[in-house]
Amino acid sequence: MKAKPMIIAISGTPGVGKHYIGRMLSKKLGYEFVDLNKKINKREISLSELNAAARKIKDNTVVVSHLVHLVTSKKFDLLIILRCRPDVLEKRLRKRGYGKRKIYDNLMFEAIDGTYAEAVDWHKKAIQVDNTKDWRGTLKKIILAMKGKYRSERIDYSDYILSIEKRFNG
Repeated sequence: MKAKPMIIAISGTPGVGKHYIGRMLSKKLGYEFVDLNKKINKREISLSELNAAARKIKDNTVVVSHLVHLVTSKKFDLLIILRCRPDVLEKRLRKRGYGKRKIYDNLMFEAIDGTYAEAVDWHKKAIQVDNTKDWRGTLKKIILAMKGKYRSERIDYSDYILSIEKRFNG
């Protein structure tokens, strides 16, 4: 696919599929794939380090990080917030070997729309895409969004908050 020069940022709670979708998208578009967290190569990342790494990103790049929506030093042409239904997300995080507390924290953050709320709070236009089931459909939606032909999905997982709380904190 021939695409105009863009920088596409993909953010979301750990486990929603940022890296997989980012790699598939970059391959389809012929763009570079950048994992912003690996560029910094530290466990704890400050916002100044995040912004410094983001300044180096060039056009024709798909950049992923669970923090990329907080970048203020670089203008992204498209900011995608990937979402995933909490029950499916929990399975993905368990498969990764995450501990109980880390799973709980990430499920709750997803259920309260944490990443999307932060992105909007930082005055960024973000497009939510549900990546619970169909990664091919997710790619199609992102490509439509690149063309201005796709609007953000209305995603509300707040119904999961009580069940997450009961399951983890009884």
